[in-house]
Amino acid sequence: MNKFKVGDNIIVKENFWEIKSNVVCTSNMRRLAGKKLEIKYINSVGDVTTKQDDSNNDSVWNWDENWVELYTEPNKEITWETLKWKDVLVNKEGDEQIVLGVLNDLVFVSYTDNFKKALSISYHKQELQDRGYTIKQATPVVEPKETIEVGGYTYKLVK
Repeated sequence: MNKFKVGDNIIVKENFWEIKSNVVCTSNMRRLAGKKLEIKYINSVGDVTTKQDDSNNDSVWNWDENWVELYTEPNKEITWETLKWKDVLVNKEGDEQIVLGVLNDLVFVSYTDNFKKALSISYHKQELQDRGYTIKQATPVVEPKETIEVGGYTYKLVK
């Protein structure tokens, strides 16, 4: 079974051209080392084809399956250092306010439970922490299964 599927995001390994392969590496492919690409096609031996890059160019590249690895999202935990527009703050009473902007350590927030109105004052990040505010973490999204295995056969689930 292939380790990738169409639509997966992959990262091209650094110095991938040093890994022995039957796929030809061109000098233009080397500039994509370390880049994130999306799989458009997988052949019968597991090698993948990707769009050239995120431009509007419709060219594609063929990659040996050992030249690429599955892209994993970095930790998405929101902290006071990574606080940004649209993050949600929760006060000690459990009321929520949305972050409308962050300028260095200065935070602009909405009214409590009314995200469409801005407060006319701003707060320092440390001041919000001292007042007992916490950051509401996003609920992780569970991706639905696309295939199911039954009796040694793999079936694609259709919506």
